Amino acid sequence: MRRQLPVHSPTTYHSLLTGLLGAAGVDSRDRVESLIKKHWSAPDVLLTDSGTTALTLAIKAAVPAGGVVALPAWGCYDLATAAAGTDARVVLYDVEPATLAPDSASLQRALAHGARAVVVAHFYGVPVDMEAVTRSAAASGAIVIEDAAQAVGVTWRGRPAGAVGALGVLSFGRGKGLNGGGGGALLINNVAVPKVDLDAGAGFGELVRASAQWLLARPALYALPASLPFLRLGDTIFHAPRAPRGLSRASARMLLANWEDALAATTVRRRNAERLQVTAATAGWHTIRVPEGGEAGYLRMPILGAASNRHGRVADGARLGIMPAYPQTLPSLAAFRGCCINASEAFPGAVELADRLVTLPTHALLTDTDLRRIEAWLAGS
Repeated sequence: MRRQLPVHSPTTYHSLLTGLLGAAGVDSRDRVESLIKKHWSAPDVLLTDSGTTALTLAIKAAVPAGGVVALPAWGCYDLATAAAGTDARVVLYDVEPATLAPDSASLQRALAHGARAVVVAHFYGVPVDMEAVTRSAAASGAIVIEDAAQAVGVTWRGRPAGAVGALGVLSFGRGKGLNGGGGGALLINNVAVPKVDLDAGAGFGELVRASAQWLLARPALYALPASLPFLRLGDTIFHAPRAPRGLSRASARMLLANWEDALAATTVRRRNAERLQVTAATAGWHTIRVPEGGEAGYLRMPILGAASNRHGRVADGARLGIMPAYPQTLPSLAAFRGCCINASEAFPGAVELADRLVTLPTHALLTDTDLRRIEAWLAGS
């Protein structure tokens, strides 16, 4: 019955108790705001109910109604949700499979459409060369929105991911490293953002979800929720935009309680990823290159395999926490395609990632036996 989790963010019984205090009325959002400002050296912070909301507000602040924002053609579908919740038009750029970073030529073509902002994401905790992106954007008069939702522990030139772009996006969902049971934040680093009054709420829903995670998100029990189709665990789903809200009181308290454990977990993820990279490279998988000046956080470890056998191989590894990456490019999402100026363009890198990318678990719940089984899977035995 043992089934490993694809990704895990630390949460504790203590954090649930303190979250209950938040839901009951103890408001710690000022403490969260101060902690985020200090860690990211952010002049200002806006606390939100999700990373998607934070990205929506970032695009609205950077791009006037009817203006253009550049998004990667492959990635988390919440990128599309966030953009669809604004009045901006979307231009897409391709993604390099070897680095998960923007394809420079494709990015230049996107910027030529008059993009006022470029959204760049550190997928799975692999850093992007922020100097190259910022240089290209600045030459076209665009600003960079740095999506660090998956980037806990990622640094660029010694600065935490999210602190480099003019605006930065954080997420505190259950699978994003910093766990508040939900929530997010917009880092306001170098651009004016209009004041927004967001209704926060108690957060009983976030507390219930975090409690379910604490109880069931462990290898001995995870097979139970993973077997229930209606939960759609592991599925990548496009959600329609919803009205923005603020960080709940319960999420704020849980985030504070989990903070130190979450940052310490990065060391374990890096160590496990480094071990698995050796076997992956030896077995003929292509590992993702980290640019000089960057340090990865490896929320998961992405690797490229052969498209012809990916789905069968991943199905065999599901009990080990091995999962396919986002299976569709953003322009192929029917509900989003109409928002894109250049949806009919070819994005070969994005297509290759949708066909070939696989992710391996790296989190602290992995035992040595788990790691050896993943290594055997990589070796094809």
